Amino acid sequence: MSVPGVIIDASNVAATRKRPWPFSRVVEVRDAWLRDHPGATAIAVLDATVRPFLDEQHLVRQAEREQWLEVHQGDADDRILALAARFGAAIVSSDNFRFARREHAWLQGNNSRVWSARRVHGRVLLSPRHLGIATDEEIERDRLHKLDKAGLLREDAEERFRCTDPAGTCLRRGTVLLPRQVNKDGNRWFCRSCGYEAVEVVEPPVPEGVDAGPVLVTVQHGYTVRATVAVGPQGLTLGRASRSRPGTTDVTEGLGADRAAEISRAHLRISLDDDGRPLAEHLPENNASFLNPELDFEGLPRTARLAAGTPYALEDGDELHLGPGTVRLRISSGARAGDEPGSEYTG
Repeated sequence: MSVPGVIIDASNVAATRKRPWPFSRVVEVRDAWLRDHPGATAIAVLDATVRPFLDEQHLVRQAEREQWLEVHQGDADDRILALAARFGAAIVSSDNFRFARREHAWLQGNNSRVWSARRVHGRVLLSPRHLGIATDEEIERDRLHKLDKAGLLREDAEERFRCTDPAGTCLRRGTVLLPRQVNKDGNRWFCRSCGYEAVEVVEPPVPEGVDAGPVLVTVQHGYTVRATVAVGPQGLTLGRASRSRPGTTDVTEGLGADRAAEISRAHLRISLDDDGRPLAEHLPENNASFLNPELDFEGLPRTARLAAGTPYALEDGDELHLGPGTVRLRISSGARAGDEPGSEYTG
């Protein structure tokens, strides 16, 4: 394998809300990276449990023949991070990798080596991500969540079975069988109810954000929640609203005049990509917006300033700071309206 310039998280990139997942999405992202980075080398790592659930298997086989796809039998995330650390490569993934921030400290606050791949009007958009600094509590929570999804917190980890009774008369047909409901003979399992063979059930890991619900934006002044608004199909423009700008959602109500003046009339736009996932774009040339910034001793953002007119991918839990940081926007997916005090929901 040649030294890669980028590692593509193939399971993450291919995943959509509907199955089977198209592998052509991985091919398109690789082509886009090589087009934007002439002379670079790109490889993709695919979780072996995902492969049976992919559409366009001929493209999977072609990628293996061309030796730019690795189908990994273990934890694909660990393999992706290990390769990136070994070769100093970038990663294309929507994963925040909070679970691995202790082992891979270079992920903390990274703003150049982890990239997003989004589709806007059918075209692949690649952009660097600002991951921010994860707390010890967040790292431990995500580490335990990852273990739970992998089944490693259960005594019968990864052992689920399905009866293959062809007549459909078994009382347990169509249900998931636990280890105590099957008998093992050599390398084969059999349903205890009817005696027909039972096969192990393997489900692919679902990447972050794939099954997300509506995108919600929680508006805060400092740590005080002011409102929660939803991003509709037409997107959401946030700033210093007035009667002459009915299309702008005001985020300055309750601020003093000096603080409100640091927010532009049309300051930030949040839109949805082709998959319904959020993108942020800082609109004016003046003032500022920051994505998951590091804060100085006064609590003001000092890194991760957004360039004007450039779309940045947003993930669940991301935080945007507007102006000097007085106004904060927290992104969430699938949360219920009204969960936050003083919230409102607009479609």
